Amino acid sequence: MAVAQSTRFIDHPQLCVSRQISACSVCRGKKIKCDGLVPVCTPCQRSRRDSECTTGSDKFARGKERSYVTALETRLDSLEKIIAQAKDHRSAEPSKETTQVETARTTKGQRKEESHVNELVSDFGFLSVNATSRDFDGLAQDVFAQLILLPSTVVQLPMSDVDVLPSRPTVTSLLQYYIDHDLALYPFMSEAKIFGSVEALYEGHGSPFDEWTVYMILATVLASFSTSPEDGSYAEAVHYAGAVQKHAKMVLLPGSLQAIQMMLLLVQYSMQDPHHLDSWYLVGAAARMMVDLGLHQDPPTSVKVKDAQLDLRRRIFHSVYSFDRATTLVHRRSFSFTDDSTNVALPKVPNVVFSNLAQSRNLMLEMIRLRQAASAPYQLLFRSGPDIPQSPWPTICAAHQAFSEWESQLHQSEVQRSFKLSFRSEMLYTKILLLSPTRLKQPIEDYGQLRIFDHAVAYSRTMSSLINDRVNATICTSYDLLRTVFVVQRLLKVCERHAGICFGDSVPHPPHVSESKHSLPMLTARSGRERRSLAIEALRLLDGIVRNHLGKKYGISNAWRELEPRVHRMQASLEARTI
Repeated sequence: MAVAQSTRFIDHPQLCVSRQISACSVCRGKKIKCDGLVPVCTPCQRSRRDSECTTGSDKFARGKERSYVTALETRLDSLEKIIAQAKDHRSAEPSKETTQVETARTTKGQRKEESHVNELVSDFGFLSVNATSRDFDGLAQDVFAQLILLPSTVVQLPMSDVDVLPSRPTVTSLLQYYIDHDLALYPFMSEAKIFGSVEALYEGHGSPFDEWTVYMILATVLASFSTSPEDGSYAEAVHYAGAVQKHAKMVLLPGSLQAIQMMLLLVQYSMQDPHHLDSWYLVGAAARMMVDLGLHQDPPTSVKVKDAQLDLRRRIFHSVYSFDRATTLVHRRSFSFTDDSTNVALPKVPNVVFSNLAQSRNLMLEMIRLRQAASAPYQLLFRSGPDIPQSPWPTICAAHQAFSEWESQLHQSEVQRSFKLSFRSEMLYTKILLLSPTRLKQPIEDYGQLRIFDHAVAYSRTMSSLINDRVNATICTSYDLLRTVFVVQRLLKVCERHAGICFGDSVPHPPHVSESKHSLPMLTARSGRERRSLAIEALRLLDGIVRNHLGKKYGISNAWRELEPRVHRMQASLEARTI
C-alpha cells in the first residue's frame, strides 16, 4: 500500500519502531521471546548468531513490514499533533476586537482543520484495519476453512466429483440466468470472471477457484429451479455443491477479496438450500472478512487505488451489506456491523456484457436503498442499547416516509415485475416487523395493530402473485418462507387479541408525532364484515404459500407446525361469523 508520508518523517526518519513487530526468524524457530532490538536482538546476541538475526532486515511477516508500521506510526503522530493544536485553538479565548472578516477566516480555517482531522482519522483507521487482516497468516488454511464451514453446516454435503460438464449451451443458459437474476442483485463478481472460469474448465486447466465459481453458480441456479428436495434439479444442485467441498481449504482463505467472493457464492447457495447450510453463520463470517479488509470504508484520498479495483471493493461491500441486512431482519438478530461504522459510495454500473445494463443497475440500487431504509429503524427499535425507546412512532414515521419515497422510485424504474413484487413483499414484511418491537414500555396502540393487519393482507396478495408464476417463483429464497411464517404469526396475534379493533367498524386515528415533520397515513375505512373477508383471504393465501410452495421446497418448520392448527381454527371462526 502506497502511503504518502509527511516531510517531518522524510527529514527525520525513525530508526526504530515503538513496539515489537515480529520475532526474528531464529527466535520464532526456537519459540522464545524476541525483544526486536536493531540490528541484532538480545537472544541472538547471547547465542552469537548475529548473522542469522533478521530484526535489522526486511524479512518480516507479510503485512507487518517495518515500512508499513512506520507509516502507521507517522499517521498517528501527525494526528495527535493536529488534535493537540485543535484543543489549544479551542481553549484560546477570542479577542473582543476581532472583526467580522477575521471571524469568517477563523471559521474557514476551523473547517479546513476539521476536514484535515477527519481525513487523517480515515487514513489511520483504513491502515489499521488493513493491518489486522493479515493476522490470520499463522492460521492453517484447512483450520480456517473448518472454522467457516463447521458452524454453518446443518447436514454435511455429500462429497462428489463432476466427471463431465454439461454441454456448453446448457451451462451458458444457466449462467445467464444467474447473471440476470442473482449477479444483478449482488454484483460482487464480474461477468467476465465467471465466463473466464467456464473457459478454463472446458479447456482443462481450471483452478480450484474456477471450479468453485462455476459449480456453486450451477448449484444455486438449479436449487432455485427445484420445487422440493426430491426432484432432479435439487439433486443436481447438491451434487455440484458437494463437488467443491474438497477445495474449501484452498479458496476460503483470509485476507483476500477473492475469498470473500467465494464465501458469497456459498451464501447464495445456502439461501436456496437451508437443508445443508445455515446462511446466518456464512453471512457473519463474510462480514467479518470484509471488515478485516477495510471494505466498509472507502480508501482515503492519500491512497491511490485503480478505478476498477475501487469499484470492485464497493460492489463487494454493498453485496455483503445487503446479505447481512436481509439475514438479520428475517432472523431478528443483531447486525454484523452498524451503518455508522461504514462510509462507502455506491458502485458504478455492474460489469456486465450480455445483460441489460439499466435493468442490472436498477436492481442493484433499488435493493441497496431498500435495505438501507430498513436498517436504521430496525437498529433503533430493536438493537439500540440498554435504553428502552419511549415511543416507537417517530422512528416508524421516518421509516414510513423512507419506504414511500423508495416505493415511488421503484414504480418508475425499469425493474421487472417479478423483482418489484419481491422487493415489495420484503418492504411489507419490514413494516410489520417495525410495528412489532419487543423493547417498548407500552404496547403498540390500536392504530398500529390495524396497520399490521393491512400490511399482512397486502403481503399475502403480493407473495401470492409472485409464487403463482412458475418463472417468477424461482427468485424466491428460504428467507421468503421465514418472512411468511412471521407475517402469519403477527396476523393471527392481531386477529386473536385485538378482534374488537380488527373486525369493528371504527377506524383509529394515527398517533401524533411532534418530533417529525411528516405524519402517519390514515387507515382505510372498512366495515367489520369486510375486514373478516380480508382476513379469511389472507390466511388462505398464506397457508397455501407455505404448504404448497415455500414449505414444500425449503421444509416445514416447527414454528409453522404450531401455527397451522391456529390458522385453520381462525379461518373457520371468521367464516362462521361472516355467514
